[in-house]
Amino acid sequence: MNQISSPTIRHFNLDGSSSPSFSRRSPSPRADQSSESLTSEESVEPNWNQTKLLDLSDSIREGLRGGNIFVPDAEKLSSFLEAALKDEERKYPTLDFDMIEYARLDKLLAELLRFGETMKTSGLTPELLLRFRVDVSEAKNLRRSWRRRFREQFFMMDQHRCAILIQGGLKDVSFNSSLDYDLGKWQTKKVTNLVSEIEGNLEFEPGHWWLNITCAERDGIVNSSLETPTKGCYGFTALPLLSGSEELIHPDTVKYVREGRTSDMHIALISQVGRKIRILRGHKLKSILAPEAGLRYDGLYTIRQYGFKLDNNTNKYRLELTLQRATDQRPFESICNVPKPSQLDDWALYEKLEGDKVKLLQGEASYLEWKLKRQEEKVDREEWQRARLFRASFSLSGAAGPGERLDRRVTFRP
Repeated sequence: MNQISSPTIRHFNLDGSSSPSFSRRSPSPRADQSSESLTSEESVEPNWNQTKLLDLSDSIREGLRGGNIFVPDAEKLSSFLEAALKDEERKYPTLDFDMIEYARLDKLLAELLRFGETMKTSGLTPELLLRFRVDVSEAKNLRRSWRRRFREQFFMMDQHRCAILIQGGLKDVSFNSSLDYDLGKWQTKKVTNLVSEIEGNLEFEPGHWWLNITCAERDGIVNSSLETPTKGCYGFTALPLLSGSEELIHPDTVKYVREGRTSDMHIALISQVGRKIRILRGHKLKSILAPEAGLRYDGLYTIRQYGFKLDNNTNKYRLELTLQRATDQRPFESICNVPKPSQLDDWALYEKLEGDKVKLLQGEASYLEWKLKRQEEKVDREEWQRARLFRASFSLSGAAGPGERLDRRVTFRP
């Protein structure tokens, strides 16, 4: 999986815990001592939890990007900033560099300060405005303290994260400049002697996220980096939806559509109608359900209908799949915010790394072509999403497109 931190801790944490990001190490309280007075004692050291700090950082950053600082974790943010500043006053602060880097606390402070510069405060009550100003002030002081304590190391944090990304999220995955852009530029070696270990120790749950399909192939959920149905190491059929488009028919049912040659019609899925398969969605898919970046496993879906038809005007085939999400699994609402801000940090590093490799191995002209193609894909995807969201505001099913003149139709139902 996309683990880029210590080997024992997953970078993506999807358990929405409400536990505090830190606790206090303290001796057993005396009978006349309250827990409140213990937590305020100068001698008491905070016991930081890096996983919960990452959850807090992601939660606040997600709220900031949505234009809202007063998310459910806002009080935790205030408590953290206060505790972190007190920690900086110690001779040996307990919040170390690795924990700051892992939990993306540097980016949390940077986004909080940027938000403070642009936020409109006219609609806030005096109490909320005061709390927000205190948070911004403490964030500014905390960042200043970290810069003074870590010096160049603090400013080189992203470079260090990139090295960790290569060792973790991109482990056993290599860049190949000869591969076609549409199929990706990465490949992995098939290591058959590791399959039994993966089957024994790895479980895929909805919400798992990868930088690209090659990373998913490496981990065994799919058996190819191509956009085709395959059986992973568990024997489950998995279908990556990397291109084409998707229409929401009902809250749990979608219609997937793609055009191409006969070989693009996933004919092998005819035998899977009525059965459950794993669905992965990529960021290039034109769908309001697609992730913002990378590739996400969205769970088990039943194929309710399979069909393809030939358009005489374009001489292209059109595949239509009706997919219904299984109910006995994690709700989609709980995974639709994946990738989280920290994972989008990794995505930005991954794109920069790929661009640098294209420039180094293929030259400036190929790099500019690669960059332009990425930008065009992003603009095209955003325009489609805006149009679909506008239509979805009127109807869940969306408006049907104009009819086409077809001379052949093949449809299979369970």
